[in-house]
Parts: sequence; structure tokens; C-alpha cells
Amino acid sequence: MNAPKNDNKFVPKQAYAATPQLYDKIVGFGMENLAKASLSNETIHDGITIHDNGCGTGAGSAAIMSLIADKHKNISIKATDIDNNALAVYQARAEKENWPSKCINVDCHSLPFADNSIDLSLWNNLVFILPQESTLGLKETYRTLKPGGKIVVNSWAYIPNLEPMQVTAMTTRPPGTQLPRDGLDEWYNANKLEEVLIKGGFEKDKIVVEKVEVFTETVEIVQYATMLWSFVWGSTEAGWLKSDEERWDEAIAIFVRELRKTEGFEELEDGRARLRFMANVATATK
Repeated sequence: MNAPKNDNKFVPKQAYAATPQLYDKIVGFGMENLAKASLSNETIHDGITIHDNGCGTGAGSAAIMSLIADKHKNISIKATDIDNNALAVYQARAEKENWPSKCINVDCHSLPFADNSIDLSLWNNLVFILPQESTLGLKETYRTLKPGGKIVVNSWAYIPNLEPMQVTAMTTRPPGTQLPRDGLDEWYNANKLEEVLIKGGFEKDKIVVEKVEVFTETVEIVQYATMLWSFVWGSTEAGWLKSDEERWDEAIAIFVRELRKTEGFEELEDGRARLRFMANVATATK
């Protein structure tokens, strides 16, 4: 989700708490739409065992269920994450919607699954937030996949809100302060996914990479900017600064102004926005 990388306890009085619930409000159906687009070429057949790796609050599993014509089909979803707060949200949704899933707190670098036991592993919005370019996690996934099993992994190829966040940070924060999501644009190159999958043990000729569009609709645009600005800083090494509280309104105004300039922005009549993302999706077969 958004694991803190600092011990800074200061939080501006204007900031929302960076909870899984806030994350869900920010992304809307974006993460579920990303998972749907990533899985669009896959057949969820009877008896399949699926690993929803880094499941968060359930976007990937919701996408899986939406792709099943027969809701009573005999499938099994093993959902894992290291965020207990996110898993609590996942569990409540799984119970409410009667998903054939079980969620557990597991680090993707050490999976509790037997060798050759998983048919399909979904890495939705996960690979680029892991350390060491995710090699250890991918090796674990490779180990657990059955021969002929598949991993579906995605990364962003274009994020309309990334540059506005970074412009806002450069304008309102001291020079040299770490930028939010710094380095994420490395993953815009589709070859990056292929490279990390090969390091994880997958063969080059069994990897297919494609680019897909993903859309989501936001809440009212100023509220959206406030929520996103609130969420990102807890995960940076710098954390919050005292000056962030003093320059809060300026930062939000800059973010909104810059977001409106982006290629992926469309303002809706009610003050919300429709955002267009692009994603690289790789499917690799063991």
C-alpha cells in the first residue's frame, strides 16, 4: 500500500490520514480496471487456483470475479499482502461478496505455497514498489507456479498525476527534497517488465508484453488533489515538512493547475475528473 520509509511523526493539520480507505477513495475503480485490462486475455477455468499477490483491499480479486460468467465456478483465490489494515478491508469485502478466497499476511519474498501449486499469479500494481527490482518475489512466484502456469504483472506506462505531483513538490518544498514516487517513470519502458521477469527465472520467449489503457473517475478535483497529496508523503524518506503545512493551500492549487494540463485529464461537469492512464502488461508462462 503505502508503507512509511521514515520516522517523522509530524503531519500537517490539513492532511487526511493515509489509510487503506483513503487509498480506495483516491484510486476509485482504477486498480480494479487495471486488473481487468491485465487479465482480459486470460480464461478463468473451472478448478483454477489463483494467487492475488499484494492483494491490498481487493481490486485484483474483484476483477477476477467480474471475469467469471458462472459465479459458482470452482475456483480458489489465495490473497496475500503485508498490510493488516488493507487485509481487514479485503476480508470484509470478500465475505460480503462471497468470494472463494482466503487472505493472509504474507511477504511475497517468502510464500507459504508448495512448489508447482498455482495456476495463475496476478501482480496488480505491485512489481515497481518492491525492493531489488522484485527479483526475489518473482523467483518465489516462479517456484509456486505449475508447469504451464502464468504470471500476469503490470506497471504504469503513463501516469497523468505523477508530473503534477512532482512539479508541486519542486515548487513548494526546499531544493533537493526527495520527489514523490521518484524513479517510477523508469517503468514506463515496457522492456523493464521483461528484464525483471527474466531475472526472476522466466524465459524470454515465454513472455508477452502489451500496452493497455486504464481509466478512472475521481472525486471533486480539489478534494482529489488534497487526498492524493495527503497520501504520498508518508511513504517518502523525507516525510512531511513543517513548511508543507504552511504552504498547503498553495500546493493544492498548483497540483490542480498542473493536473488540468496533462494529456490524461478530462474534467467532468460535476467537478470530478476522468483520468487516462497507460499500463504495460506482461504475461509469462512457466
